[in-house]
Amino acid sequence: MLRHLTALVLLPAMALAGVTFDTDVRPINRAVPGASYADMLARIMPAVVSIRTAEVIPQSVLDRYRGRIDKDSVLKDEKTGETFMPTGLGSGTIIHPEGYVITNRHVVLKADRATVSDTVIVQLQDRREFRAKVLGVDAGSDIAVLKIEGRNLPFAKFADSEKARVGDVVFAIGNPLDAGITVTSGIVSALGRSGKQGMGMAFEDFIQTDAAINPGNSGGPLIDFEGRLLGMNTAIKSRTGGSIGLGYSIPANLIVSVATDLANGGKVVRGLIGVQGEDLSLAEATKLNLGKNGAVRVSLISDGLPAAKAGLRVGDIIVALDGKPFENWNELRLAISRRKPGEVLMVNFIREGRGSLARVTVAERALDR
Repeated sequence: MLRHLTALVLLPAMALAGVTFDTDVRPINRAVPGASYADMLARIMPAVVSIRTAEVIPQSVLDRYRGRIDKDSVLKDEKTGETFMPTGLGSGTIIHPEGYVITNRHVVLKADRATVSDTVIVQLQDRREFRAKVLGVDAGSDIAVLKIEGRNLPFAKFADSEKARVGDVVFAIGNPLDAGITVTSGIVSALGRSGKQGMGMAFEDFIQTDAAINPGNSGGPLIDFEGRLLGMNTAIKSRTGGSIGLGYSIPANLIVSVATDLANGGKVVRGLIGVQGEDLSLAEATKLNLGKNGAVRVSLISDGLPAAKAGLRVGDIIVALDGKPFENWNELRLAISRRKPGEVLMVNFIREGRGSLARVTVAERALDR
């Protein structure tokens, strides 16, 4: 009976053996707006790299466990004879034809989360691999700059992230979960995200996006519609560890500022004037006729630092920096930090209901401040 049923099942397939199906071999019309982003992505994707880290296995450990270490799980440097154990995975972007690469600081750290990995390997999409030199890392922004020995390499140009708007189409590119270079798409969901997201960096100004970002995407680019580097994918907010549409990217303008310092001097030089502040409530701002602009009440003045020398006091309400308004304390603090020591800032503030101006010369911010 079972054999008879099997024959009944096979007969229809045999009867249909002569049927053919039509295929339309024409490519889609990519000239139609929105039909495809393939051409733009083909230009930018060669600049996106995979980054792997590894730690040296001491010779004593190799001797002790000789024969029990899986050769496929370790790396061997033929020039030095050193053996490495892979430890981490991330993504990055080449930003200069002579081999400057940006990624996240956390991508190139050891398990102690404090020191840089022994070996950082950058792999291009054409499968070429380079052992990278870490030129510098910045804990305040979670940015790292690497250098590989190449010439005329594909590279990405930066966009002006100040011109980004909520609703702009963006693409996240990277190596999620070691699946290989992958593209996802979405929009800019929000701008200026900071401490409330709990990411823990001292200087946060994230672009929020719903483009899918997963572990392994860290350090990879967020690309705008023109194929320019708008941000660096850094973190996700998730209860599961996977993407739920809450991804965070460091904006291009902050990357350029930090990367320039790291590439040229190995550390980031930030400005400081010696104030701490708290956001003014909407009701208080309304009473002062500040409209929708943000304002910050000075809550602390550090003795001997530029703000104190310029005459600012606790209780003063800062409303603009060099005549430019800001939204909150985080944005003001970030703007001050991006100024170089010796620059002069014009701080617009209100004291006892009257507007005033302070001329403040920026000092250098200590690394632990």
